[in-house]
Amino acid sequence: MILFTGLTGAVGTEIIKLLPEYGIRARGLARNSDKAEVVRQAGVEVVSGGLEDEDAVSAALQDCDRAFLLMANSRQQLELEKSFVDAAVNADIGHIVKMSANGADSNSKALLKRYHVDSEQYLRESGLRYTLVRPNFFMQNMLHVAGSIVEQDKFFMPMRDGQVGIIDVRDVAHFVLTVLTGSGHDGKTYEITGPELLSFHDIASQLSEVMGREISYIDQPAPEFRSSLLQWVPDDWYVETVSELFELIAQGSGAILNDEYTRVTGKAPTTLRRFFRDYSSFFEKA
Repeated sequence: MILFTGLTGAVGTEIIKLLPEYGIRARGLARNSDKAEVVRQAGVEVVSGGLEDEDAVSAALQDCDRAFLLMANSRQQLELEKSFVDAAVNADIGHIVKMSANGADSNSKALLKRYHVDSEQYLRESGLRYTLVRPNFFMQNMLHVAGSIVEQDKFFMPMRDGQVGIIDVRDVAHFVLTVLTGSGHDGKTYEITGPELLSFHDIASQLSEVMGREISYIDQPAPEFRSSLLQWVPDDWYVETVSELFELIAQGSGAILNDEYTRVTGKAPTTLRRFFRDYSSFFEKA
C-alpha cells in the first residue's frame, strides 16, 4: 500500500489517472470532503484529514510501505512536512518520495525554496529511504492565464527574459510513480525538466502557432503583478512567496534543462506544442 498526499491538486489528479496502469494499491489523505469523494470514486482508499491532523496522518500511514509527500504552499509547510516525516519513521515506512522544487537552496532569496531544502535535509537525517523530485515550471501554470489569452490574446507575467525547462504535470506524475514503484532511486535527487528551454516570449510563440492566431507575452512589472494577484488571492504571504519564485525565474534560475526524465522513465517528455494541442480548448475564443 502506498500513501499519497496531495491527490486533489494538479500533480495528484494526474497520478490518480495513472494508478490503474501501475496496479498500485493506493491510499489518500484528503481534507476536503467533496474532493475526497472524487478520489474515492477513482478507487483510492481515503483517510479524512489534512497533514495538520496528527491522528489522521498516523492512521493513513498504517500498513503502508511507501509514501508520496506533496504539500500545497503554506506558512506551515515546513513544520507539517517534518511532522509527516516523524510519523513515517514511527510507522516504519520503507520509502518516501518527496515533491520538492527545482533550485531548492538554503541560501535562496525565495522562502519556499528554503522551506524545501530544509525539509529535504530533515528527511535525509530521518534514516528513512527517500527520493527527492524537483520539477521545473509546470506547463499547466499556463492555464491560470488562459482568461486573458482568450479575452486579449495576451498573458501577463513578471518573468522578463527568464527561461524555463517547462514540464508537463502529466510527466511529473508519471515520473513520481516510476520512482515509487521502481528500484535504484534511494537517496537520489532528481531535477526534472521538459525537452526545451524556453522564454515566455517563446511560449507565446508556440501557443500562437498551435492556436492559429497571434498571442503575446507581456512582461509585467513585479509590483503590478503583486497587485493583480492580490485581487485573486487576498493573502499577502502567498502573493509574496509566489512573487519571490517568479523573480528567481526572471533572474534565470529556471534555465535548467536535462534528460533525467527520459533516463529514468525511458520516455520522451511532452513538448509544449503537444501540451497546447491537448489543452487547446482552454485557449479558444468563445
